[in-house]
Amino acid sequence: MKMKLTPDQEKMLQGGGRTQQTAMAMLLAVGRAMDATDLIPVASAHIVIDAFAMGKPGADLIVSMAESGARFAVPATINAISFDRRTGPSPETATDYDVHQQRMLEACQVMGAVATCSCNPFSQGIAPAFGEHVAWSESATTGYVNSVLGARSNREGATAIASALTGVTPRYGMHVPANRRASVHFEVAFQPRNESEFNLLGSLVARRSQGRIPVISGLAHPGADALFGFGASFAIVANIPMFHIVGITPEAPSLEDVCAGVPPAPISITRNDLDRERAAYDTDGSTGVDLVTIGAPHATIHQIQEVAELLKGRKVKPGIEFTLTTNRSNFALAESSGLLSTLVSAGVKVTADRMCFGCDLGARKYQRAALLATNSVKAALSAPGTRGVRTRYGTTRQCVEAAITGIWKGSEG
Repeated sequence: MKMKLTPDQEKMLQGGGRTQQTAMAMLLAVGRAMDATDLIPVASAHIVIDAFAMGKPGADLIVSMAESGARFAVPATINAISFDRRTGPSPETATDYDVHQQRMLEACQVMGAVATCSCNPFSQGIAPAFGEHVAWSESATTGYVNSVLGARSNREGATAIASALTGVTPRYGMHVPANRRASVHFEVAFQPRNESEFNLLGSLVARRSQGRIPVISGLAHPGADALFGFGASFAIVANIPMFHIVGITPEAPSLEDVCAGVPPAPISITRNDLDRERAAYDTDGSTGVDLVTIGAPHATIHQIQEVAELLKGRKVKPGIEFTLTTNRSNFALAESSGLLSTLVSAGVKVTADRMCFGCDLGARKYQRAALLATNSVKAALSAPGTRGVRTRYGTTRQCVEAAITGIWKGSEG
């Protein structure tokens, strides 16, 4: 199918600089493959510059773009990176990944990107408006943008950079209203009690949706942090671009509205279902914990505050590695409010802008199968493969207690 181009778009394709021409060619190739009719303007882009995936070739390409004078045409933000940006890669311990990561980050900043360096930039106040077309990569951000904010984005990859350079994206997928309707309905027969249960619910819904966009009914209003966790686990379990929650997400004021007619028969989700989902991530019967991680996706200031309150006046047990990952914006808030001092004095390693534990593919694996405690489905699903660990899954309180005692205790009621 031949795609319609505006005169300005034709000019970028035929008369723009080499970088812009390459970006347009990439977008047109994707658009034709997806039967898009045209290219539409986007309001922003969120870019993944993963050094583990892109390596030296990716870094060379992005650096060459910046050196050629290319500049982003729309506001652009950056996903989490391979090292702590407060300190930069240490000369003593820096890997090739870190070197390439630094080059890509600096080049993107030259081209006009804001170095948010986070997998949930909405926790930093960066949030597209309802109905805006955007080009966001990183699976969890895309799901949240579509579902909770009601903006429009496909799950972009390298095309996010192309859209940042041109200001356009192909009209297909989530940019087409009809494609955003729900075709499977889940009715939740209970209320999740904490954020770790919202994580589990996101995973359960994603698996049972079997590639279809779901609508969920029966939930009272969750907080933003609960929706961050739901969206992150939903996104990592299934390649589904969005979800709806009746009465909560903006395109689902009712079942009828989001299903464009008679809704499908409901599929019940019970607490027993959730308990079985928990067992899929709480995979080891051992109780001697070696590692604890909080912040996948990056911890918000409220989550940092919760951990600090649980740790106040207490210490992480010697030999336990407790990491909390967040972005530099929330790191600064934690520092200015005294929360960071509480965490550090208790023995927690707090990182800023670094990839979440388990997503950092270049990081070392443990010499033995260490036992990890986490409250994140994203970490529990990825870390066994990338870091060679076993997992216990539970609440934030359980994770903190495990860090203090070195012992994993049973499920909270």
